[in-house]
Amino acid sequence: MAPPTPSSSPMPVMETRMRLIIQTSALISVIQAWVMFMHQRAVRHAGRPLIRYGPLFPREHERIQNLNYIYNCNDFEALWMLRIKIAPFARLVETFRSRGLLQDSINTSVEKQVAMFLHVVGHNQRFRVIHNTFRRSMETISRYFKQVLFAVEDPRGEMIRRPSGQTPPKIRGSP
Repeated sequence: MAPPTPSSSPMPVMETRMRLIIQTSALISVIQAWVMFMHQRAVRHAGRPLIRYGPLFPREHERIQNLNYIYNCNDFEALWMLRIKIAPFARLVETFRSRGLLQDSINTSVEKQVAMFLHVVGHNQRFRVIHNTFRRSMETISRYFKQVLFAVEDPRGEMIRRPSGQTPPKIRGSP
C-alpha cells in the first residue's frame, strides 16, 4: 500500500469507509428482511394444499365436455351411457355425499367417480377403455372404482332387494 501523499487527507478515506459500512449494513438488513419474509410465507403455506391455476390443456377441455355431456343428457342417453336415468343417478350421488361415503377431491367430483364406476359395471369395460373415455389415469380410475364399490356396500340393503321367489302375475299369465 502506498503511503498517503501530503495532498490527500484522511477525511475522504474515512467518509468512504463509513459510506461502505452503511451500504453494507443496509444490504444485510434487506437480505435479512427478505429471508424472514420467505420463512414466514413458507410456514404459513405449509399446511395448505397446493392449488395450481393456469391454462387448461386440451385434455382438460375434452374431460369437461365429456362430463357436461353425461350430466346434461336426457334419460334415454343416460341409460345408454350409465345404465341409469338422471334422477336416480342424482339421488345415488346425493346418498353417497350425505352419508359421507364419498367426497369430492380436488380433481374428481363424486358425480365423476360414480359415473366412472357405472360405466365400468354397466358396460363390462376395462379400466383402459374408461381411461380413454374420462381422460384419467388407470390408477385413478382403479382407486375411485374401489371407493365407490365400498360405498355401495353400505346402503345395499336399501337399494338392492332380494328376489321374492314368486313369479309375478304378468309373467305367470303370459303364454
